[in-house]
Amino acid sequence: MFKRLVLRLRGPVFYLAIVGLLVTGAFNAPTLLRSSLETYQPLDLNIPAVRSLIGTDVGPDARPAGTTTTQSGRVVLIVVNGLGDDDFQGLPVLKRLKDNDPVNISTGAYLFSSPVPAGTPGLVTLLTGASLDLAGGYSFDPPNQSQRAPSTAFQLQQLDNLFTAAKRSRNTTAFFGSPDWQATLNPDWGYQAAFPTEQPPNDVADAVLNFLKKKSANFTLVQLSAMDYAQRTYGPNSDTLRLARESLNTAISRLTSDDQIDLNRTTVIVTGDWDTLRKAGDRWTIPLLMVGQAVQPGEWSWGRQEDIAPTVASLLGIEIPRNNQGRILSNTLAIPPIDMAEKMLALVEQRQSLSRAYRARLGLALPIAVNDPQAVDAEKSTRVAVQDFRLGLYDGIESVVDPVLRYTRNDMTQAREEWFAQARTQRMVLAIVLAALPVGFLFYRQSLKLWLAFVAAMVASALPYLFYVLQGRTFAFNSNRLDALREGSLWRTGFGLLAGLLILAAVFDWIERRSQRRAGWVDLQYSVITGLRKTPFPFSGLFRLCVYLAFWLVYFSGWLWWLLYYWRYGYFGPIVPENQPVPADFNGSFLQFLALSNLFGFMVWLLIAPLVLFFIVFLKRRLLGDGTEDEDEEDTLVKSRKIAISN
Repeated sequence: MFKRLVLRLRGPVFYLAIVGLLVTGAFNAPTLLRSSLETYQPLDLNIPAVRSLIGTDVGPDARPAGTTTTQSGRVVLIVVNGLGDDDFQGLPVLKRLKDNDPVNISTGAYLFSSPVPAGTPGLVTLLTGASLDLAGGYSFDPPNQSQRAPSTAFQLQQLDNLFTAAKRSRNTTAFFGSPDWQATLNPDWGYQAAFPTEQPPNDVADAVLNFLKKKSANFTLVQLSAMDYAQRTYGPNSDTLRLARESLNTAISRLTSDDQIDLNRTTVIVTGDWDTLRKAGDRWTIPLLMVGQAVQPGEWSWGRQEDIAPTVASLLGIEIPRNNQGRILSNTLAIPPIDMAEKMLALVEQRQSLSRAYRARLGLALPIAVNDPQAVDAEKSTRVAVQDFRLGLYDGIESVVDPVLRYTRNDMTQAREEWFAQARTQRMVLAIVLAALPVGFLFYRQSLKLWLAFVAAMVASALPYLFYVLQGRTFAFNSNRLDALREGSLWRTGFGLLAGLLILAAVFDWIERRSQRRAGWVDLQYSVITGLRKTPFPFSGLFRLCVYLAFWLVYFSGWLWWLLYYWRYGYFGPIVPENQPVPADFNGSFLQFLALSNLFGFMVWLLIAPLVLFFIVFLKRRLLGDGTEDEDEEDTLVKSRKIAISN
């Protein structure tokens, strides 16, 4: 009896063991995938010094290529952690400056920011002008930094930035901010002073103003972090946050006041590194406000966070950081047309040099102008811009070089696609073969239960994505934190699997009768039709359907997504080659995480799916029967078969 019990239970035990292993694997797979993707390091691009398009690096008055006439005696870049658009209305000083107070007339911009990286958000982009494609260090779960992600200090060490560019031009630099940001900077990058993260901003402003009055520096970076710290630690309605905001308002008021700082020879830029009220995954903006020397009053524009670095470099007349991917916020600057034209040509030099170095890093040849219309337009625009500058036609140069800047950005995107496509054909063949094997097995077996499980799994796998869309969410990078994504997938997959089980229960009896009809045709001469009609409750058949269902759910929620990801990027699931020159697509990676989260949810619910299916079929038979009462077609078939045997 014990042996018979063991034999009967070995199937369910084996099923639970396999599904348990799949639950464990699906739970850990997103973590492994995230950790491997976040190992993407800053690209070690060999970017040589640019050569001047207009010959400023030769002759008796030669200066290093890329440097231009200084427009501001000093630039103070104030970065408020978590500063968002709502703060323009919440902080009186920002609202006053934005509304163009006649005493301190300002200018500004709304900047699209990059996905929030872990560690020190925004710092690398602000100083280098490089996006995450070049800087690396992005995170699929910003609050929890991966241990394998490159540190901010390493990123700044690998990438050219405002501090190093200022040093090359013999400019002085200074930093005032939190110990976290100071730890990422090189000690040789000028004067540095660190304050506790919760230090009132007005105290930091005291130190900055004392320094500017006594020693000063051409470029000063000021970080004010108390407001963000208070909001994260004590909540949005706390007294601590209220005091931090009041102190921040006082600090910015002093740092932008002509009574405290000489705005005739100083440009003050106030911006943020990320917005505390951002909607994860959406395109969010960060405000920027400028007052002081070389500022065009009342002008507001749109831009990118990468644009801050070249704008600061233009004000100081230093070389634009060589890894910069941004543009100059020219609408915010009040500088002579000849100087603006020279700065635009210097930006063209830098961007062309970066594009060539990027292609060289990927091992790709430079595009041939005769085969690329955009390259032809860029080459013509460069020649026209240089000619206009030499003829003294400065006003229209920015519009002339615009195609060049757009081309260099598009060329880097095209280079990325070329690099991916090098081995994509071979990967496609393997992906198609691996995707077709389970489907081939489906046709080979010719099992109605296997087909039924296939259809049910397809519906169950598609429904969580439909529920996700109905929630108003988008399939975009960082549109949901990974833990929240997994938590939401549990209920979405629960309803999806329930729909799949209802399909199984609805069609199961019909499939059973089809199987009995075939068996009855063969065994009719042995008079076993009656026995076939009186089958016990089909535990084994329903259990087999759950096994098939688990197989197809793994196929739709894991296997196909893995093959798509492998074909697109050449990565073997969570295994990513070291020193990849191109990062994975953010949105494609997010879809992979979503699929793995759904797979985890399905596997959890499959632990009890057989019991649920047993109950649904039992309830259906009690309410509707098993459909064997009226089988006129089969009765006719049986009678005709009996007549044939008797004759």
